[in-house]
Amino acid sequence: MSGIYNEISIPVLTAMTGMTEGAADGGSLSGDFMITRVSGNRLTDFLRYPARLNAYVGLYCLRGNFKVDINVKTFEVCENTMIFYVPGSTVKVHGNSLNDGEAVIVAASSAFIQGVPVNFNGLFDRSLELFDNPCITIDEEGKTILGDYYTLVSDICRSGLMGKEDAIKSIGASLLCLLGNLWTKELSKPGLQNRGVPARTNMIFEQFLKLVAENFMSHKNIGFYADRLYLTPKYLSSLVKTVSGRTASEWIDSFVILEAKNLLKYSDMTVKEIGYKLNFASIPSFFKFFKSNTGMTPTDYRSGAEG
Repeated sequence: MSGIYNEISIPVLTAMTGMTEGAADGGSLSGDFMITRVSGNRLTDFLRYPARLNAYVGLYCLRGNFKVDINVKTFEVCENTMIFYVPGSTVKVHGNSLNDGEAVIVAASSAFIQGVPVNFNGLFDRSLELFDNPCITIDEEGKTILGDYYTLVSDICRSGLMGKEDAIKSIGASLLCLLGNLWTKELSKPGLQNRGVPARTNMIFEQFLKLVAENFMSHKNIGFYADRLYLTPKYLSSLVKTVSGRTASEWIDSFVILEAKNLLKYSDMTVKEIGYKLNFASIPSFFKFFKSNTGMTPTDYRSGAEG
């Protein structure tokens, strides 16, 4: 491996999905946008280790089913399901879960999104819920419309037309509006609207996960998160367990393990450097933590990941 590879850019993602210049399907623009169709082993191999993507990504399943981990949650993606990914999250596709899969992947950089003429934050103003519910089901009408979008954007990407980037940004604005409305409709379903847990409890849990995602490398003690949420550690621990079935400490540890795996696979950092980056007091404590959570040492994981 050369260089830190744990944050995957759109050009790298393009290469990983096997898309080539002049391909008959899909297209890309100057490292800021790509759209392509991926099937078979390509679908599960290109992200079979935890990684971060330096892009906003929509993955739309056309056929089959497979599992995707985003941060510390596993989601089942099946036919006519779309899953969203935002920069900063950790993603992994389960390589052993593929069932004759095919999907369309659309990725756009933050710079590209900022140039899209739409209020992205207003469109997805329930962003904490997007963290918890990144999947939406596409009905037949939506499937037809998305197919038309794919064909149009692919054709423009591969064309020699001047101003095609601006054209795709304009098309992207209408597509984001469509997806935002589909996602809001999905959240209005009874199964997602009321899970038997009070809305305030769910909100605190989502805030806890957001805080952990932002601070897990520096703060591994539940007391830090309880203080930030103006709760006692005991109450926060009980609340998190009620909502998720896992303790707060288990959630924190899950984020740490994902980051450790990510760095072991995609960076040139030594195991010692990774341990210190994750703020472990000593390398033996990092080894002990990693092995107790994964069943193998960091060195064994790195060897297996590279093999």
